[in-house]
Amino acid sequence: IQKLTDALNDTMRENISGVRVVRAFNAEDYQEDKFDKVNTKVMKDNLFTSRGMGLMQPVMMLCMNGLTLAIYWIAAYLINDATIAARPEIIGDMTAFTSYAMQVVMAFMMLIMIFIILPRTLVSAKRINEVLHTQSTIKDGFVKDNHEVKGTVEFRNVNFSYNDDEHPVLKDINFKVNSGETVAVIGATGAGKSTLVQLMSRFHDVNSGEVLVDGINVKDYELEDLRDKIAVANQKAVLFKGTVGSNVLYGNNGTKSDEDALKALEIAQAGFITEKPDGLSLTVAQGGTNFSGGQKQRLSIARTICKDSEIMIFDDSFSALDYKTDMLVRKGIKENLKSTVFIIAQRIGTVKNADKIIVLDEGRIVGMGTHEELLENCAVYKEIALSQLSEEEL
Repeated sequence: IQKLTDALNDTMRENISGVRVVRAFNAEDYQEDKFDKVNTKVMKDNLFTSRGMGLMQPVMMLCMNGLTLAIYWIAAYLINDATIAARPEIIGDMTAFTSYAMQVVMAFMMLIMIFIILPRTLVSAKRINEVLHTQSTIKDGFVKDNHEVKGTVEFRNVNFSYNDDEHPVLKDINFKVNSGETVAVIGATGAGKSTLVQLMSRFHDVNSGEVLVDGINVKDYELEDLRDKIAVANQKAVLFKGTVGSNVLYGNNGTKSDEDALKALEIAQAGFITEKPDGLSLTVAQGGTNFSGGQKQRLSIARTICKDSEIMIFDDSFSALDYKTDMLVRKGIKENLKSTVFIIAQRIGTVKNADKIIVLDEGRIVGMGTHEELLENCAVYKEIALSQLSEEEL
């Protein structure tokens, strides 16, 4: 029952989260059939269990009352034949036997309940233990900080694959970024762009090679210290229930003020917040559902800017912005911040003004340089560029 209930919940969650897709494709009947199959299995198992319980309950009650009746019957027979002096002792024995009998019968009833509840408990306990006993593969290092160098990133012969798969996501990655540079990463979908920047924050460990931040291998850093150096705006803008202020100042641990948050919103071109009287106290619904995709991205960008770390990563976080807003946000970041900036994007317009552009193709670096250099010597970059802009515009 517990396993089937899990399957039922999975089906329900899928239907609810994908309700718009289901409606758009007129797939209500198909989804109902899927739900009906799982629901029928749950129903049959519950009916079997309920019937078993329904049968056992009266049988146990019959045993309990029959046992009491038998004790009284025997006691009455003994009392009838006993002398008057012996009768109180027999009545006392009868009461004691009745009490013992009830305890024995109740123990059996509890045993039946255990047989019903125990399998469910074991299934739940197994799942909880799977989580509790899972060891993190990312272990803390011992280095706290390198105060001499700020904002440099270097990849040395990095190879990486998920779950130690034989097909690497990244192969032979080598490059160095100096402090204060703006670096863009471009490539086809699935080329490994997001994976590349996730290795900097040590969300994954490389299979071979080294990722150095400020000249120190990321594996040697304490995780908290490493992630203090890096601010990330992810592909999917995630907002938390609360206010705009609590979201923009998220993770700053009281080191930033409301003025810093408003400045970050201004750089992120979030006029829809700064121009309103509510401002930072504007309510954010769970998941940011009261904002559009572009607004959520700008709030996510503002949160990253407000952290003002020495390395900033914008992982395809300009995709929902129009070209003018995209340009103004990048201009604001360059003029107001001295951080090393990584921009992952699909648009040539977003990456062409970067100090260095890294072109990825099937996990390998196939080109590195400025926009003009890559147009001349990188066929993959030129192909991407010509698919978006005409040759005259380039």
